[in-house]
Amino acid sequence: MAWYKYEAMTPEGQKIIDEGNYNSGAELYRTLKEQGYQLLDYHRKAFHIKNPLPVRIKRQVLSELFRNLSLVLKAGVPLVDALEDLADSPIPSQLRRILKDVIKRIRGGDLFSEALSHHSSVFPNIVIVLAQLGEETGQLDRTLEDAANHLERVQEIIDKTKRALSYPVVILTTMVGALAFWLIYVLPKLFELFKSLGLKELPFMTRILVSVVEKVKAYWYVVPCLFIAMVAFWIISKKNERLKLLWDTFWSKMPLIGPVIKASQLAFFFEYLSLLTASGIDVIKSLDIMKGAITHQILKKGIRQIRDLVLAGFSLSDASKEVAFFEPFILRMIRVGESTGHMPEQLKILADYYMTKVNRLVDAMAKSLEPVLIIFAGIIFVIIVMGLLGPIYDMMGSLK
Repeated sequence: MAWYKYEAMTPEGQKIIDEGNYNSGAELYRTLKEQGYQLLDYHRKAFHIKNPLPVRIKRQVLSELFRNLSLVLKAGVPLVDALEDLADSPIPSQLRRILKDVIKRIRGGDLFSEALSHHSSVFPNIVIVLAQLGEETGQLDRTLEDAANHLERVQEIIDKTKRALSYPVVILTTMVGALAFWLIYVLPKLFELFKSLGLKELPFMTRILVSVVEKVKAYWYVVPCLFIAMVAFWIISKKNERLKLLWDTFWSKMPLIGPVIKASQLAFFFEYLSLLTASGIDVIKSLDIMKGAITHQILKKGIRQIRDLVLAGFSLSDASKEVAFFEPFILRMIRVGESTGHMPEQLKILADYYMTKVNRLVDAMAKSLEPVLIIFAGIIFVIIVMGLLGPIYDMMGSLK
């Protein structure tokens, strides 16, 4: 296949300039004609530089796309026509190009889910599975609406978790920056002033400050090196499951932050499992799908363990009992869902519970950190003030 850049006229008489991958100019002409476009000019590009980074489309954009597609399908519009209308709507250019490729593949004989699977870096696996399920049941409009709702819920969980984790990071970064400014720039100048005034014996607290400033000036590079090392470890761990497990274990054991991460991951887990089981997908296949969707290695390890036990004949509640990540009341609710036949509803209750818990933990984190940070800042401020006022009082005493 070759990359072609072309000019075409839409059925409304609007001139467009676009490009894409086609086997030949004849295929390009035939594809545009099927869409009602008139090819004006085209040329084959000698080379096409692909973006080395995978395409990323925001979940909000994908959610709106699938919700609109669901509404149009409910109105009785054929799938290809609906996709063409959406491709011509004001959407990101990258998504428009992907939709045109999906349309092209459907016209070539692929199912909608198969066409989506060629862009797995853009469309989450659970969306592709729901599209396949909708094709099999003839309820593509409903499953696409489920996919849109799911993407919105997932984004809500991510936004709340980021808000919880960003608060302490911003506060601590600001405080460390202010402290570094005093230690590196302000205090050394004041100490030089004290020396120039002929103070021979500095007070105890001032000597401590001088010692701290000298250590900071001598080993200032340690902090940025540690920061760079942590960032490098995080980047490497994204491609190494063992390192990612260490990283996730470290943050899960952190006070305040650990409970937020655990609650958000459990909200993910039950949101996924509720949606998949409600759609008629069995537990084994649902867990297989979730293995690729969940990134938290502790929970991912637990999902593998649950899947193996369910495959060996255990019930979901008994299998979940072997995973320490789950609290006792979770097992009880899963057991009730199994006994009553209302498993998706019970899982949805758990997903809502942990969504609410994330909100509570975010608020509690802010309330807990504020006094701690104020006390810490106050102690630092008192030490600095005492270290600076001591020499001043000595000077005033010597003048008297």
